[in-house]
This record gives sequence, C-alpha cells and structure tokens, in this order.
Amino acid sequence: MSVDQELAPLVKTVVVPVGPDRAFAVFTAEMSAWWPLATHSVAQEKAREVRLEGAVGGRIVEYDEDGEVGSWGTVSDWDPPTSVGFTWHPGTDPQQAGHVTVTFTAVAGGTEVQLVHTGWERRPDGARARAGYTAGWDYVLAHYVTGSW
Repeated sequence: MSVDQELAPLVKTVVVPVGPDRAFAVFTAEMSAWWPLATHSVAQEKAREVRLEGAVGGRIVEYDEDGEVGSWGTVSDWDPPTSVGFTWHPGTDPQQAGHVTVTFTAVAGGTEVQLVHTGWERRPDGARARAGYTAGWDYVLAHYVTGSW
C-alpha cells in the first residue's frame, strides 16, 4: 500500500430516518445528545457536554462539570442544512488539525449523511491516526444513527 492510499480521505456514509433539516440540527446543535463522550472525548468519564457553535469561526468545545476542558475544532463552513465543515484536533495541537466536512442529502426514507475526514499529512502519526479514526468514526456515527429522531 502506498503512502498516498494510507493518507487518502476517510469517507463514512450513514442514512438517518429524517429530513436534512433535522439531521443537520441533531448533528450540530444537539451533538451532546448522541456523541459518546464516555469513550470519545478529552476528559472521558468526566466529560459532560460538547457544543458546536453554529457559525463560521464557531468552536467545538468539550465541557466537564467545572467548565471548558478542551477545544476539538473550529467551524470553517456553515451551510444549513446542506453541510458543515470544521477543523478537527480534539485535545491536540491545532497546527496538526485535520478537516472534517459533513454533507446532508435528502434520499428516499431520510437523509444520507456523508463525513469526509482529510488532512492526515499534517500529523506526524498521520497513517496511524487515520487507521484509528476508521473504527472511531464508525463507532461515533453509529451513536448518531441510533439517536433520538
């Protein structure tokens, strides 16, 4: 396998049983309701909430009972209910941030939600990080899909 293949964008697609407006709102404004904070957060068992501030320049921030724990990224694209894009560096150096773009497309029976994670070359452990996110995004998106619709 070549380095280019290892560092290719990571693409995940799921379908949720609601329209794009609701799918977008749940993914962004209601992130704490479905995100598995106990396993996928900076503070883990102490994590209480994650907020995505809905506007270009908005932050994605994790909180525990004492307040802000850490920054996960910054919103770079905000086009409700079509797409949201953000840098991605939960608890790590923002200079090594990847980028995530999530699109919401109406399909029969709901909305196709496609997540594309790029920017692996910014990390010294890019290939290893990408491999970990392959299963990580599956796990996280499974919680999104089974969320309260």
